[in-house]
Amino acid sequence: MTKIRMAAFLAAALLNLAAPAQYGPQPPFTVEIEPVVTQSPLPGLHSFAFARSGSRWLFVGGRINGLHGFSTNENFAVEYANGNIVVIDTASWQYYTSPLSALPQNIADPLSSTNMQYVHDGDHLYMIGGFGWDSTQTEFLTHNTVTALHVNDVISAVISGTPLAPHIRQITDNNLRVCGGELQKLNGNFYLFFGHDFSGVYSDPPIPTFTQVYTNEIRRFNIVDNGTAMSIANYSAIVDTHHFHRRDLNVGPVIFPNGNFGLEAYSGVFRKDANLPYLWPISFDGTTATVDSAFDQRFNNYTCPLLPVFDSLHGTMYTTFFGGIGLYDFDSQAQQPVYDSMVPFVADVSCLVRDAYGNHAQGVLPQEMPGLLGSNAKFVLNDAAPHYANEVLRLRDLPGRTLAGYLVGGIRSTAANLAPQSFAHDTVYRVYITPDQNLLSAGETGAPEFLRIFPNPANEQIFLRIKTGNPGKLEVKLFDMQGRLLRAEHFSDSGAQQDHRISTAELAPGYYFLRVEGEGFSLREKIGVTR
Repeated sequence: MTKIRMAAFLAAALLNLAAPAQYGPQPPFTVEIEPVVTQSPLPGLHSFAFARSGSRWLFVGGRINGLHGFSTNENFAVEYANGNIVVIDTASWQYYTSPLSALPQNIADPLSSTNMQYVHDGDHLYMIGGFGWDSTQTEFLTHNTVTALHVNDVISAVISGTPLAPHIRQITDNNLRVCGGELQKLNGNFYLFFGHDFSGVYSDPPIPTFTQVYTNEIRRFNIVDNGTAMSIANYSAIVDTHHFHRRDLNVGPVIFPNGNFGLEAYSGVFRKDANLPYLWPISFDGTTATVDSAFDQRFNNYTCPLLPVFDSLHGTMYTTFFGGIGLYDFDSQAQQPVYDSMVPFVADVSCLVRDAYGNHAQGVLPQEMPGLLGSNAKFVLNDAAPHYANEVLRLRDLPGRTLAGYLVGGIRSTAANLAPQSFAHDTVYRVYITPDQNLLSAGETGAPEFLRIFPNPANEQIFLRIKTGNPGKLEVKLFDMQGRLLRAEHFSDSGAQQDHRISTAELAPGYYFLRVEGEGFSLREKIGVTR
């Protein structure tokens, strides 16, 4: 099967699953969300650093109020910073706290900050940067600290009420003065994606009382740690002042069709030309960052929980996003996405598909969040669920309905936008995943042809043969190799097989990109023109 037909076959198999409560491509599995009922309320937290050991979860930093506050310019008031290290034992759903005030102030301040970047690696939770109050400099700033917590020892100290200090080490490095980015580890290296250096009092226009400088970088380094001394080594950076100008995004693990582990960066804010999210995802293999400018991620554009799933048979990644904030909010009554330039809180659960050829598509699932939830929350994997070493679920190994993990923390809002009240959420949810064996089996035996482009290379004309089975509007755009739009055509898709002719007579010999967009999907193909 050719590249375009295989990509189209995957999209067709997904698009044909449309149901009244869903939009766009649907994955070959369903998700369910149910609350965990506890005897007493758990602490409400968001924008924290996180680690786990067995049944015990460890939370450091973050906020105990809602999104900024929006009532005054004291939106990051010190009293609403999380001043405790918190442990939740999920075996009993009991929680324990230990105050940071028992630590030296220069160590405690960064540990109560917001939007630290963090990775749980081996025995340690490494936390970098974060925005908050600095008692020494008596100002709000982005910290330049790297803190290592010995996870098991800190958990034990919190539960037993013994001192925390022996289990915490901290250094400084100005290259890591970042907040609102994402820290990941891949192939033995740490990668700090994007973020910014934010200093001053957060306020709304027209009187800015702060400065911020975006990193515009993916920063690569190693943390050299022998358990006593710690240092940063082999630092370097990949720079892109346009595509990397992002913060408050999602970065999640993926598996490429060849089986290699990688990362994808999704959306984030704010664009240079407008207070709107970036929409193009970025794939990263540890060396090269590839921007998919042929696809717009409409839904779930702000930091929210991610559930990654890989289909090893077709080399397809499915990443499910839970709630948060989005440029589009899906209207289930009208069955269509609604653009909102105010970028509202949403309850949408969506799935972003990346096929074996790098084509992206995104659909809204019938399952919704139980409220306007998800922003700055965390998905915690159930270790018993079949998964790869990078915590991506193995779709083909799921035995049936499986506890995939939990949604914890985040921001709960009372309204989509217009300065709503918001709170740190205190309910934990179980997330179940159930593979659809009929769809998986159908995918193995083949599907009707969805899209074919021929001839390729072309001479005077090229034809698009389309049979989606889903009537609607289609758009075809032609780009040169520099990404400049040369032509755009619109036509109706009857759902039955049809051929559409596109003239290439006026094009110079060479290569071009053809993009076909429809309801919830976008496919791109490289075409050649010869004479």
